[in-house]
Amino acid sequence: MNDTMIMEFKITIDRNQISTMVCENGKVTIIPFGGTVDSDLFSGRILPGAADIQVTNAAGIRHMCARYLFEGTDYTGKACHLFVDNNGYFERNHTPRPFEALPTFMTDSEVLKDYLHGAHFRAEGYGNERGVDIRIYDIDKKSEE
Repeated sequence: MNDTMIMEFKITIDRNQISTMVCENGKVTIIPFGGTVDSDLFSGRILPGAADIQVTNAAGIRHMCARYLFEGTDYTGKACHLFVDNNGYFERNHTPRPFEALPTFMTDSEVLKDYLHGAHFRAEGYGNERGVDIRIYDIDKKSEE
């Protein structure tokens, strides 16, 4: 049995907008992005200001923290927002394919808040030519696949 996928974010990146700083104790990369989600729970688009901030320390360990806010509708059709805080760590000079991260959510949707405010999710990221597809899984729900 596998974890159940509940959403897939279609992240788009303009590689010309990426900012980088390298110094003696590491590297910082800021990747602004946009995107959409269309799922049974929630559908919407990312609002301006989304960024993936990656900090690599002197030991070569990289911390990825992507934060973004969707505007859209929940499964009842009501307008709402979904904030995502997605964090992952990568070893020196290594990014697994797919990469894994731990997302947490905040929402103003009355019907989604009890479910999404829990800490039972994981994410897998799959790079592609336009950006990244982020699949969100509920680790408490198992599928039969």
